[in-house]
Amino acid sequence: MQRHGWTLLFHDCVVEQLRKLQAAAERAERADRHGCDSNANVKLYRALSKLMMDVVPGDPARDEYRQGNTLGPAYRHWRRAKIGRRFRLFFRYDARAKIIVYAWVNDEQSLRSAGAKSDPYAVFEKMLGRGNPPDDWAALVAKSRDK
Repeated sequence: MQRHGWTLLFHDCVVEQLRKLQAAAERAERADRHGCDSNANVKLYRALSKLMMDVVPGDPARDEYRQGNTLGPAYRHWRRAKIGRRFRLFFRYDARAKIIVYAWVNDEQSLRSAGAKSDPYAVFEKMLGRGNPPDDWAALVAKSRDK
């Protein structure tokens, strides 16, 4: 998928989450066509879609996406975009190849199952340590898809 001159790729970790969120948003829209705009799933899905399709590809190198040593010095190349106060979208990009790979967005279920009530950074760091998603750029691209 191409947006703003960038090829967008999606790792399975984020694809699964997007599918669940989209299904929840669609259920809310079917249940209440006129009142669904206030539904949390609908709002999150719309905000995440706009962020992934327009905002980040507009300039993935923005300073606000840097996280310094939050994940530790070994993972400084990872970026995160904030969605409200609670959600973080983790991604990497290659400016020469013009590729952005979206890897993961935290959700309440993944935080609870990892035992980290509100720290998406700790959960994502553990995921990287286990190799899912891979930290290596070539492996990350190979394990990601364009839709």
